[in-house]
Amino acid sequence: MRNSDYYPATLNHPPEGPIKIQIKSLLAGLLLALSFSAFSGDADIRSVLFDTVGAVDSFQWAPDRYENSFKYDIFYYIPKSINQNTKVGALIFNHGGGTSTMDRAGSINVVNMYMPDLKRMADELGIIVVLPSANGLNWGGHTRGFIRDLGRLMRKELNIDVDRLGLSGHSMGGMGITRSYSWIADEFAFFLPMAAGMDVNYQTEQHLNKQFNVPYVHLQGRGDHFEIFITRCEEQLKRTKDLEVLYGQSSKLEMIFYNGSHNYDFALFKANLNKLLTKSPRNLYQKELWGSLHTVHLKNLENNITYDYDSEARYFWVEATETDLTTPERIDFHAKIDENVIRIDMPVAPKMSKGLKLYLHSSMVDLNQKVEVLLNGKLVATREAKAGVLRIMDVNDSGFKFEDTIDIKL
Repeated sequence: MRNSDYYPATLNHPPEGPIKIQIKSLLAGLLLALSFSAFSGDADIRSVLFDTVGAVDSFQWAPDRYENSFKYDIFYYIPKSINQNTKVGALIFNHGGGTSTMDRAGSINVVNMYMPDLKRMADELGIIVVLPSANGLNWGGHTRGFIRDLGRLMRKELNIDVDRLGLSGHSMGGMGITRSYSWIADEFAFFLPMAAGMDVNYQTEQHLNKQFNVPYVHLQGRGDHFEIFITRCEEQLKRTKDLEVLYGQSSKLEMIFYNGSHNYDFALFKANLNKLLTKSPRNLYQKELWGSLHTVHLKNLENNITYDYDSEARYFWVEATETDLTTPERIDFHAKIDENVIRIDMPVAPKMSKGLKLYLHSSMVDLNQKVEVLLNGKLVATREAKAGVLRIMDVNDSGFKFEDTIDIKL
């Protein structure tokens, strides 16, 4: 959304001093980390990039996939209280914006305006907060791949609980979430947009059904002067309830309307964030999935910045294999595990993808018993009984731990 400028409710106080923008050298960061660990007997929460504790800091970064010199400014805050702790929760927060965030300087200025609230949130909840600047791109098409890769960077560089990493955003930042979450649903523990609204063009079954696997909590003021956000939220709630009736199951959508304006309510934000961090860790081993697989690699140009979408060929424990990444294909499916039988239904048979890989965990099936896989009611694979060995099966996600796989030819 670029209609006007959006700011949070509590921005009547200035940022806490100037925030420096810097490109940290690998050597300097490494020396700092080594010097700190020399007198600390416990594991350090920091890394080469996230190397400051107790004060807001930043660095410049972009995914390796980017083909030019464009960089994002990544702001973060690690409270002193969790300096020696491990496996803490973490939050990525997308700032609001509008005409004031059409360039790098404007984006950074708005991040600085949100930072006091997020810093307070981090201190009170004992979490790490990361506020990326959209650097003039706002939260358009680049958001999907960038946010996913930033989450993976945090899992690699910070000693956080990899299954308690959430994504939130206000106004335009919330809009970026509504546009992107369907493709990154299994990357985060929860989604918490505020004062935004999902475009009705996205409110299809294949988009909304991700809410049955991942908590999606939206905070929306009834007095928001962007009235379209209210009507969009009402429509999202209605269509999701229709799916609940169709599926015979409750979703994980919470649409929380409150008596407020476009500005967010800090107390309400904090209460829901704390609840999600405490009670809703990411669960990769769910026995029922409503998924979509996207098996194409696309290059995009936005504001003279070239970036790309990597293939999103996996959703939780179902992955498309033997794919042709040059031709767009979307595979919608429903998968359900009943004891040791895995049933997968695909309304439309894939044309470009020739296989599936299913990841198995002992909380999903009894690996000491035979496992059967049915595709559209037909037996397509069998795994004989044998114990599994838990291991990390994705170099980009240390939490993606499974014990075995089953390969299926399509």
